[in-house]
Amino acid sequence: MNPVRKINWQFWLGISITALFIVVLLYRVKLEEVILVVRQANYLFVIPAIVIYFVAIYFRALRWRYILSPLERIPVKTLFVVVIIGYTANNLLPARLGEIVRAYYLARKSPVRDGTALATIAVERIYDGITLLALGSIAIALLGIGKGFISIADFYQSKIFYLGIGGVVVFGAALACVTLSTSSSLLRLVNILLAIFPERLRPTFQRHFQWFIDGLNVANTPSRHIGIFIWSCPIWLLESSMYLLIAYSFHIDQGFESVYPLIWIMALLTTTSNLATALPSSVGGIGPFEIVAQQTLMIFGISATTAGIYAVFLHLIALWLPITLIGLLILWHQNWSLTNIKLESSCDQQSQ
Repeated sequence: MNPVRKINWQFWLGISITALFIVVLLYRVKLEEVILVVRQANYLFVIPAIVIYFVAIYFRALRWRYILSPLERIPVKTLFVVVIIGYTANNLLPARLGEIVRAYYLARKSPVRDGTALATIAVERIYDGITLLALGSIAIALLGIGKGFISIADFYQSKIFYLGIGGVVVFGAALACVTLSTSSSLLRLVNILLAIFPERLRPTFQRHFQWFIDGLNVANTPSRHIGIFIWSCPIWLLESSMYLLIAYSFHIDQGFESVYPLIWIMALLTTTSNLATALPSSVGGIGPFEIVAQQTLMIFGISATTAGIYAVFLHLIALWLPITLIGLLILWHQNWSLTNIKLESSCDQQSQ
């Protein structure tokens, strides 16, 4: 199949999913309230919020350096740029193809194989999910203890609760796979499965599988698991702080007697909105993020319109736009494009 045609097919599927979710989002939004909310917003909080987000991205680079350290010592400056490129690709390509772009881009900038880099990114994503679930669990517990801040019965009946249950199952299973990736039983199983492929293709599959296993081996001891989790915590605490600042922009804090419940609501919102975009779906996660963020805020009495505008602004203006522009600027400076990176990656994999 023509790679360009394949990318276009995935792109339009992602656009369709995004459009469907946006229609659902707008269904409960009132236009007259939208104008009022936008006019009354205090946009001064947006600048420090974006700065905090890029600090969180820098911590992602630091965590990735820690994850890669058993394989290669790569400067954090290099990894910071690669992470930005990966996020840019995720924002513009469907099905989280940015992870493949990031792995390939790192392979071009370091001795790490693209398959190995992709496995370390998978470890990252698993611990993102685990950290988010831990953050969300703490937020639910503290909000449940607080008087009148959340109805636990209503929460358990909401779609948000089932999203959390699904996250526990998916990320728990993924963590188990990483933990068992070096077991002899798994290796024997892979060799059995490889027997169904033509003999001339088996060495290629075995080589790529070994590169992937090499990447998973970065989390082969309890201390490494703990270390990756610890490095993941500041990333999501910083991002949650960013969500809090944007909440002040839209005066969401005015519905609460103190800042403490709002802090934990934002922590829960960070968990739910990012879990909604964890699986490949729409372009840049646009649509699922907004819907789940809106639904989460509505549990706490925030109007559908305010919650919807907040979610759209947070995702598109604060999270999506700045890093995408910077990533495209970096690619332009290096005379690269996302399409070329994706096509080069496909050609390299076929040649190997």
